Amino acid sequence: MKKIACFAVLVAFWAGAVSAAEITMGFAPVPPYVMEASDGSLSGLEYEIIKEALAARGHTLRPQLFPLARVIETVRQGNTQAGARILEAHDTGRHLSDVYLVFNNVAVGLRNRNLDVSSISDLGNLRMVSFQRATIVLGSDFASAARNSPGYSEVADQRVQIRMLFGDRVDVAVGESRILQHFIHDPETGVDTGVATEEFAVFPETPYRVAFVNEQHMRDFNEGLAEIRANGRYDAIIRKYAPR
Repeated sequence: MKKIACFAVLVAFWAGAVSAAEITMGFAPVPPYVMEASDGSLSGLEYEIIKEALAARGHTLRPQLFPLARVIETVRQGNTQAGARILEAHDTGRHLSDVYLVFNNVAVGLRNRNLDVSSISDLGNLRMVSFQRATIVLGSDFASAARNSPGYSEVADQRVQIRMLFGDRVDVAVGESRILQHFIHDPETGVDTGVATEEFAVFPETPYRVAFVNEQHMRDFNEGLAEIRANGRYDAIIRKYAPR
């Protein structure tokens, strides 16, 4: 009986070792979601959620950093085993996980301006600066507002959006809430954080998933994600990266 028991333990151990994998995954770096330190190590809200969800099922990550368009293309072609921050509309042809992260795009203005914004169309009356390709990402209503705007521009460096807002060169900066708040509070941006801002949540939420080449990896991720939501680790990561 002892031999049988030992054999069963060894089989279980071997099965666990075989199922655990190092998963190559593409990430698009943007603070506070995915950030690279000078030594090459990664941190960030999105990165840590995915890493811990996979770790809950014994998997490890081998991250690769690309622009988002390349993240999508590499997983579509199977050159990576997974890609993060994927929409169903990206049509990767891969196995999509449960939603692990929701982006909230907003328009941010200075509170002392007393702006009246209750819809996307209202933005057409204001000077705006947005992230690149915002008129495509945020839909036709926003594209129309951008055309009607007395001054509309797009920039690659979202830190510049905040400097333009606080420098009274625009009325609102348009982008994802946590990203804009990160740059507002980042000392390198160089703005007066004592000046209050106001967010106008006129855009629908954007739910993101991970695309996996391997269906079992997707199932493991979903199970791990459910586990870290249940044990409080997910919320702890969210709080860790909340604006100070």
